[in-house]
Amino acid sequence: MSTEATRVALMDAAVRVTATVGTKGLTARGIAAEAGVNQALVYYHFEGVEGLLQAAYQRATAAMVAGFAEDLAAATTFEELYGVGARLAAGAAQDGSAALLSHVISAAHTDDQMAAMLRDALSLWRAAVSDSVLRILSARGLDGAMDVTALSDSLAASTIGMVTLGAVPGQPLGNPLEAVRGLPPVLDRVLRLVPRPLVRRIFASRA
Repeated sequence: MSTEATRVALMDAAVRVTATVGTKGLTARGIAAEAGVNQALVYYHFEGVEGLLQAAYQRATAAMVAGFAEDLAAATTFEELYGVGARLAAGAAQDGSAALLSHVISAAHTDDQMAAMLRDALSLWRAAVSDSVLRILSARGLDGAMDVTALSDSLAASTIGMVTLGAVPGQPLGNPLEAVRGLPPVLDRVLRLVPRPLVRRIFASRA
């Protein structure tokens, strides 16, 4: 196995093991066994489990963002943006990404390195969502009428919450994303039908 193939195998194994058992108690031996390589390679390539986990989670996040970049770039309405989130949620529940994210968020509460890694990873989503939101608002002549960063952060945070909760076995709150399916089209209709000057005045009055 080549050097790069070994690194990728270890990172993929780290993601799979985390999605299954969480971040606590992860060992070089356990991850290496999952990857089918010698545990010494964890230290050779990543200087230990922490370095491996950071690289693995960042790679997984970047891959997920890249996988939906084209869909995000093509979204011209909030309903289409919702559709991207719904497809992401379905895929995350199936491949374990949602479980992985839940474990990482939990670990970030007590682990500064994990919190920093999570912040860096989520900045990729923030940038991708912000671009989409700005494009949707600009198409309606509403760029500058709203705080795009705040709106994008709220959308990203709520989507992450719905994705992780919706993937919990038994769905204790049902399917949160499905429950809000009707809201994006309503927002699109409001932005389309309400005169732009009025929308600008409404949001300016709340600044």
